[in-house]
Amino acid sequence: MMSRIHRLDPIVANQIAAGEVVERPSSVVKELVENSLDANARHVVVEIENGGWRIDVRDDGVGMHPEDLALAVDRHTTSKLTRLEDLESARTLGFRGEALAAIGSVSELTLTSRTKDAKVGHRLAVRFGEKGRVEPVAMAFGTRVEVSHVFALQPARQKALKTPAAEFGAIQQTLQQLAIARPDVRFEVIHDGRAVFDTPGQGHAEGVLLSLFGRELVSALLPVSYETERGVRLTGFVGPAHVHRANRLGQGIYVNGRWIGNWALRAVVEEAFRPQLPDRRYPYFWLWLDMPPNELDPNAHPTKAEVRLYHEQSLKAILYRQVKDALVQQSVSPAWTEVAHPDSAMHVSHEEPLSFAFEAPETERASGEPVLHRQFRELVPLGQWHAKYILAQGPEGLYLIDQHAAHERIFFERFRRLGADIRLSQPLLVPVPETLSAVEWASYQEHAENLRHLGFSIDELGGTMIAVRAVPTAFHDLESHQGLLRMILELLSGGEAAHGAQHPVSWAEEAHYAMAACKAAIKANRPMSYQEMTALLDEMSRTEDPRGCPHGRPTMIVLTVEEVDRRFGRRG
Repeated sequence: MMSRIHRLDPIVANQIAAGEVVERPSSVVKELVENSLDANARHVVVEIENGGWRIDVRDDGVGMHPEDLALAVDRHTTSKLTRLEDLESARTLGFRGEALAAIGSVSELTLTSRTKDAKVGHRLAVRFGEKGRVEPVAMAFGTRVEVSHVFALQPARQKALKTPAAEFGAIQQTLQQLAIARPDVRFEVIHDGRAVFDTPGQGHAEGVLLSLFGRELVSALLPVSYETERGVRLTGFVGPAHVHRANRLGQGIYVNGRWIGNWALRAVVEEAFRPQLPDRRYPYFWLWLDMPPNELDPNAHPTKAEVRLYHEQSLKAILYRQVKDALVQQSVSPAWTEVAHPDSAMHVSHEEPLSFAFEAPETERASGEPVLHRQFRELVPLGQWHAKYILAQGPEGLYLIDQHAAHERIFFERFRRLGADIRLSQPLLVPVPETLSAVEWASYQEHAENLRHLGFSIDELGGTMIAVRAVPTAFHDLESHQGLLRMILELLSGGEAAHGAQHPVSWAEEAHYAMAACKAAIKANRPMSYQEMTALLDEMSRTEDPRGCPHGRPTMIVLTVEEVDRRFGRRG
């Protein structure tokens, strides 16, 4: 009787096991770059073609001897562990001995390496699990791994991949996390022959963040630093509460130099921001935890994206308290902001507010927009409350205006009114530079032609830097266009885009106009000057229906003198 159980062919077994390590091209890049870092590389060059169809990783690390090449592509071979006890003190990024074997089983892989003391290097080719011969080759010292045709023999997995732009977005996000984790290493990233980013490699996290996210964000970051008696050290940066985005791509938690996906730690950091953060918006933060190796288990996940922390509760308390303290010390604004009326000697707002899309009140506009609700022009702003609500005195009593809801209504009617004219282009006097994130850049590449058709004129300056030279007519009267394109690309790459939302300036249905208005409107926790409050109220006087925002929330509440008298027990 024939046995029903048999041993799998080694190549088949490797391809099955590869599913734990190689999920998509970004997984390949992660494993290869982590090997470079473990080899003490100080300069890593990553070239990507067609969203990961071809991957080339070069480093200046210690290299490998020729006899090591053939072993390196076998399963469970490693230079980082020799005993079980070594797992408890492992500080290397890779130690499972599966990466190159897994990658070589699902792709065409060429491994070339040379040590500093060797006169020549050596090369080994692996084609979908089948090894070739080790051959000598001329090269500089270090290691080079070339990978192509990932999943070419696995059509089901290949079909599961996203567009080249989306796959490169995932690759770039992975490389950003690795670069931030290791600011002492220079990362040079090239996609389809074009430089994407190049970090300085001088050991300062601020320099890496500057090259990836731009000066505007980095100059606003708040430092975090703390050390416990157990030898756990916390360092890093958090963004101020009023700077946030629609996804979590501006975040990172690193344990002993390794990026981890610990949702419990991430959630407690976000909770520290929560009272000051609008719904469905996420803060910026990059935090490093350094601790003794026996405080954690790095072997808890096949791709090492998660680690098991033995004192997680105390770490959560430390993170919450230190992030909270940083935000409190750099509070955006006081709960109550007095605003100086031009004809009074009242105290001026404590914070210098940013510019918004408000225009000064006029008797009549050049565009001829009529004043439909004159009671808004009779309101006198008294100040802000918690930088969310405008308090104003009017003919019916005390008015509380939700600044975000009111501005939403203004933008909603503007977008709806412009309709087809929203596609016209308006050149800017001064181009607006932007440094895009990984996902924003991928989204920009995917929608570049559509953006041009809709009225944007954009120059690519190198890396992920662009300059906006013209915007759709709908946005021409914004006082500042900084962040406009980022907002639109953020929407495209966020949760709304996954449900079929298109570019805001092409939305034709009112629900889409409402979403665009929400993104464009002034947010809570943002101080406003007296002139800006007056201008917002003037804009409200010209809306068709000022009672509520397009999502149905009221824009204002009125407390009459009679109601206040009744609350205080007065009879009149």
